Amino acid sequence: MRLHRLTVTALQAFAGTQEVDFDALSEAGLFLLHGDTGAGKTTLLDAIVFALFGDVPGERAGTGSLRSDHAASDVRTEVQLEATLRGRRVRITRRPKQERPKLRGDGMTVEQHAVTVEGLDPDGSWRVLATRADDAGLELERLLGMNREQFCQVVLLPQGAFAKFLRAGSDEREALLKKLFAAERFTDAEAWLRLRRQEAASAKSEAAATVQGVAERIAQAGAAEPPEDWAEAPGILEAWADGLAVPARAEVVAAESMRDREAAVRTAAAAALAAGRELAARRTRHAEAVARLAGWEARRAQRDAAEAELRAAGRAAGLEALLGELAEREAAAASAQAAAETALAGLGAAARSAPDPAGLQVQAIELRARLGEARGLRAVEDRVAGGEQVLTGARGAVAQEAEAAREAGAWLASAAVRRVDLSATVERAREAAASLPGLQAGAQGARTRAEAAARRDDVRRRLAGVAEAALAARAAEQEARQAWLDVREARLAGMAAHLAAELRPGEPCTVCGAVEHPSPAAAGDGETADAAAEQAALVVLEARSAEREAQEAVRAELDAALAAALAVAGEDDAGALRAAAVRGEEQVAAAVAAAAAGEGAAAALAQLEAAQSAREAARATAEQARARGEALVAQREAALAEDRALLAAGLDGAPDVAALQARLTAAAEAHERAAGALERAVALQQEAAAAGARAAEAARGAGFADLDAARAAARDEARREDLVGRLREFDDGLAELRALAADEHGRAAAASPEPDLAALEAESVAADAASAAAERGCALAAQRAEELTELRGTLSEAVAALRPLAERARQVRELAHLVDGSSAANRLRMRLSAYVLAARLEEIAAAASGRLEAMSGGRYTLIHCDEGGRGRSRGGLELRVVDGWTGRERAPATLSGGETFLASLALALGLADVVAAESGGARLETLFVDEGFGTLDERALEEVLEVLDRLRDGGRAVGIVSHVAELRDRVHARVHVVKGRAGSHVVQATATPA
Repeated sequence: MRLHRLTVTALQAFAGTQEVDFDALSEAGLFLLHGDTGAGKTTLLDAIVFALFGDVPGERAGTGSLRSDHAASDVRTEVQLEATLRGRRVRITRRPKQERPKLRGDGMTVEQHAVTVEGLDPDGSWRVLATRADDAGLELERLLGMNREQFCQVVLLPQGAFAKFLRAGSDEREALLKKLFAAERFTDAEAWLRLRRQEAASAKSEAAATVQGVAERIAQAGAAEPPEDWAEAPGILEAWADGLAVPARAEVVAAESMRDREAAVRTAAAAALAAGRELAARRTRHAEAVARLAGWEARRAQRDAAEAELRAAGRAAGLEALLGELAEREAAAASAQAAAETALAGLGAAARSAPDPAGLQVQAIELRARLGEARGLRAVEDRVAGGEQVLTGARGAVAQEAEAAREAGAWLASAAVRRVDLSATVERAREAAASLPGLQAGAQGARTRAEAAARRDDVRRRLAGVAEAALAARAAEQEARQAWLDVREARLAGMAAHLAAELRPGEPCTVCGAVEHPSPAAAGDGETADAAAEQAALVVLEARSAEREAQEAVRAELDAALAAALAVAGEDDAGALRAAAVRGEEQVAAAVAAAAAGEGAAAALAQLEAAQSAREAARATAEQARARGEALVAQREAALAEDRALLAAGLDGAPDVAALQARLTAAAEAHERAAGALERAVALQQEAAAAGARAAEAARGAGFADLDAARAAARDEARREDLVGRLREFDDGLAELRALAADEHGRAAAASPEPDLAALEAESVAADAASAAAERGCALAAQRAEELTELRGTLSEAVAALRPLAERARQVRELAHLVDGSSAANRLRMRLSAYVLAARLEEIAAAASGRLEAMSGGRYTLIHCDEGGRGRSRGGLELRVVDGWTGRERAPATLSGGETFLASLALALGLADVVAAESGGARLETLFVDEGFGTLDERALEEVLEVLDRLRDGGRAVGIVSHVAELRDRVHARVHVVKGRAGSHVVQATATPA
């Protein structure tokens, strides 16, 4: 990978567009990226990572917007990077998610993340390769051969992270190496084995639970506890189950013998109870027969009375026809008489006191004559009904016109009030519209002054703290400057002694070239400062100066802000200004509302005036119609009064003509019905008297004293049949009871002693219970023996199923513990994935050792150590530093600050080589080394620069990100990031000074 050109616009510290030409820097091979703290050096590195991967590195990823706070609102944040990836030159243009002004109207809108990847074709034209974020990510990762984590580790070389990696334990190193190298298949294998271990343990537990369940059932059936240690040797359960089967079978034999004995006793007791019950039943039947016979004999008088009733009924049966005829005649006469009385009840008192059929007929004829006269009143009644209907309609029309006139008057009265209100509203709206511009201007001015007063008070509060911080920063800078001057003076005073300390017999002096050194200078008291101490003091001074400049810049910004706020708000109270702004807003809102209300009021006033004219015309029309209607009603009322008087005289109290006709018709018909009913009643009474005489003569001939006696003796057919049945039942029952009382078996049972049924039943119940208990005992014994036999077979199957599962669980558990490093057999306590990563770490250590040896003057090398972990920690990923001067291995934590920087730089370079090889051998032609050079002395710095300079072989460019001032004299190709109040800018220098 080689970088060619980077262009950033409105990105973090950069307000405008800045460009870095890496092709020009690559010609020098080694270049320096420097600038004040906060200037934006890291922003350039972030821009490279953002262009390639769509996000910034490490902990800064996803922390907020990439947009510069200094940029104008119409300038879009954008990064463009040209690079060669695996021989293909590409141009990547990215814009992060950001806000921009709306194209139409006011306000802002959100613009989503956008990316375009272009490839350079042989003809020099750019061709689009991807425009979607996911497609661009796949294309760039394919060309790079590494992900963002790997890129940030092997291209940016963050020294702080590698110093931490250098001193870390196995677990921390493993976490980083997993991000950089593909160890997923080994971690997947560990996870797969863990899952298989859990599955095997679960299968074993389920099989063991099955065995335990069967053993518990056998224990319950055999009433014996299973062996406690069966889990170690499940086979002992089978011998235990076999031992329980022998007593179970003996118990079955004993239970069957007891069952047979109790069954014989139960049979004998049942036979004795049956015989006793039969004897008791015979005794009961004989005693009942004797008692019933005596009772039957006592009912003989009732039987004789029934027989006499039956003979009398037989005599009266010959008179049935005459008695029936007489009853019919008498009933018809009574009915006719009742009908005649009912008909007469509806007539007058004179007709009821002396009823005469002929007189009733005459009265009916007179009523029919009056009915003809009533028909003439029908026309008069029709005129009255029509006149009333017309009069009602006329009165309704008059009322409607009167109501219409009243409603129109009421509406006109309310409209007059409404018109006054609307006119007032329209006038107020005109006044509000005229005053609105002045009110708006006043409200805007009050709001501006209130905001300025708030800023003024806030700036004053901040200035109090900033002033103290600025004084403290200036004092700290003076102290740091004095300390640096002291160290520099001490170094200059002791420089001769320092040079003398480096003299060697026979070697030329670096100052005069002599090989003899007769009087080397000796170091005086306190003259021990060296270049590293001076450089460290200078770094502190630069940091204090930067802090002082930052505080003064903040103070200057606050002073300017305070002056601007005072120019607007003056010294007026902020609360009073806020209240005035609120009042101004309220007045503007009230004026706007009043002006808006005026438009609707004007339209409503015009509509109201038009409606008033229409209502006044409608009221006049209604008044005229009402007057005409009242005159017509008076005429109709006079004509109707004459017809009503004529009709009332003819109706004779009837409500109407129809009612009068119905009354006369009903009276005529009632007189006619009464005359006919009276004639029929007289005729039927004469026929009933003749039939009574004939029936009385026949009754005396049949032997009855009179007709009433014959009637009393008469019985219907059902009664006669009932009497015959009762006589037959008595005679048959008497014969049957006499036969039962004379039975020989009954008499013999009555002579025998009464059996003790209670004792016999108790003996039978006891025998049944004993037999049932013996039967249940036998069934339970057989069931228990059968259950033990079945469970014995189930137990053998369960134990047979458990053995291979237990063996598999043991094997899988041991293998899983071996792979995850928790087994005692794994002496290094290394996971499988860590073991694989250890090989990568060994490659990294080997690649780093050559560079570390060169940078440390041949003193230090790095080696991989696979010693096991201690306690709960893992092992296998340890690093050791071999000290060539002592021949001993040391922990990286024992190195000094400068030595740690050398080792971590060598480690970073070694990791870059290994990851590049892992990524398919892609050559990394542009690298960045970030900070850490301030910890080196002059000689170590030279050695490091020599190693970095050798990295340029083959056209590779190495960028150093550092504050160290000496590097500016040694590295002539530079990118200087200069910060300012309006944003930072880039100054690039590639010329080598003469």
